[in-house]
Amino acid sequence: MAFYQKNIQNEPKLDMANASKILENVFKENQVEPNSVPLELLTSYSNYRKERFFLQRMLLVVIMLLFFMLPFLFIPSSFSITETTKNEKGFPTYTLHTLSKLPVRRISATINGQPMPVSETDTHIYSIIPTVNGKMTVTVTLINNQISSKTIEVKTKDSQAPTLLSSSSDDSHVYLYLSDTESGIDYDHIVGIDLNGKTISPISIDRTTGCVAFLNPDTIQNIYIPDLAGNKLQLVIRIKQ
Repeated sequence: MAFYQKNIQNEPKLDMANASKILENVFKENQVEPNSVPLELLTSYSNYRKERFFLQRMLLVVIMLLFFMLPFLFIPSSFSITETTKNEKGFPTYTLHTLSKLPVRRISATINGQPMPVSETDTHIYSIIPTVNGKMTVTVTLINNQISSKTIEVKTKDSQAPTLLSSSSDDSHVYLYLSDTESGIDYDHIVGIDLNGKTISPISIDRTTGCVAFLNPDTIQNIYIPDLAGNKLQLVIRIKQ
């Protein structure tokens, strides 16, 4: 089977001068009065009409697309949020379901202006894990910039500060034996502050026994012992002379 391809580049082209001459001969042979409008002007006007028609058609297509997209621009942002579990720090974990079919542009959760962790666990499903107590504002923004917000009161089950079980000292150290049966002691943020405002870190920490050791203070020293839920125990220690 043979295939033939039309070569457009080899097609003969008629220039404007020859085209005008042929048109004059046609008018003359048919005994018609010659055209008073030059062929160049007729050709340029025809091209102008084609370009104008093309622009009008494109404008009509754009208007139709906008018309069909209009309902999607006003689809509201909607979601549900439920408390699911407690994390290791005693804070609740929330599951958020977006109810709108449009893609989500952004989800934010804040407590007193502090952002809370938000992660996507599945399609249209997100997990929010607050780290402090307070009123949490959750905001969902869709791709069409429609926004909705909800406010939830976040409370931990642990509202008790750590407990001092006992204390002891020797010539150089003070030993504090601590306990917290709820969220647990936040050993990384135990700190002492002397009367001059100087921050003093523990010399050693034994997480197994709950023993925290400080150097003997020269003056009164405040010790702050937080737990993982944000509760804090304050102790004042002073070595007797």
